[in-house]
Amino acid sequence: MQKDVSVEELAQILQQDDDWLAEHYQELTEKYPGQIVAIDKGEIVAVGDEEVELYCSSSRQQGHLVGPLLLEVPSPNPNVHGFLL
Repeated sequence: MQKDVSVEELAQILQQDDDWLAEHYQELTEKYPGQIVAIDKGEIVAVGDEEVELYCSSSRQQGHLVGPLLLEVPSPNPNVHGFLL
């Protein structure tokens, strides 16, 4: 049986994701502009729509209560807009 994630645990996970993102943001924009990435426990685990979808599906099937951080990385191209998912 799965246990629920407490508010405190979720806040800690979100803070860790935020810290990781702040530290690696430049790297993400250089390597993955305009692409969706999944970040789990401080690692890029999937890049691109299909890979991210597969990773998230697998994660849910394995019973993970908190999914990865999903981010559409901003692109220097003004016609492509990134945003947090």
